[in-house]
Amino acid sequence: LWLCATALRSYLATHGGVPRKSLVAAMPVSLREESNKELNNQASMSLVQLGTQHAGPVRRLAAIMASTGKVKQALGGLKSVLPTDYPSLLAPWLVGGAARWALKTYGRPGITERLPAIANLVISNVPGPQVPLYLAGARMLTFHPLSIIIHGLALNITIQTYAGRVDFGLIGDRQALPDLQKLA
Repeated sequence: LWLCATALRSYLATHGGVPRKSLVAAMPVSLREESNKELNNQASMSLVQLGTQHAGPVRRLAAIMASTGKVKQALGGLKSVLPTDYPSLLAPWLVGGAARWALKTYGRPGITERLPAIANLVISNVPGPQVPLYLAGARMLTFHPLSIIIHGLALNITIQTYAGRVDFGLIGDRQALPDLQKLA
């Protein structure tokens, strides 16, 4: 999170200015107990302040640590009541209803400018296999993650570990981030 926040602050400083308020990342979090081997989703979403308004790297790190500490504390108390297996939990009704709502709501002129932003981007950290993988005898050298962007969140940074490496995957809206390669 600190590395992403620092890169974002640097990028924004050269592309229009750093906002006075911290950028907020939507961050998926795993709720799976270490011993749980069930083949289902056990994750939720949290919001993390990235401390991008702080010029000093130590202050930025402290802000991130404070924000993630609050998230961990809140999730610990809510873990037993949060829905986690989204594919099987009312998914057909929720997705269908959300799609109908989005068509009605976003179809109106200017509505997206009136809705408050919940987060500025998504940052996801996915632990991958820590041993090399092979396909037909060839060793996989790297594992660059790729995710998606959604309306209102024009940047998604996914970090994945693999066999002692850390790989970053960035995907962004070309209009919102015309120099995404420079951020990378």
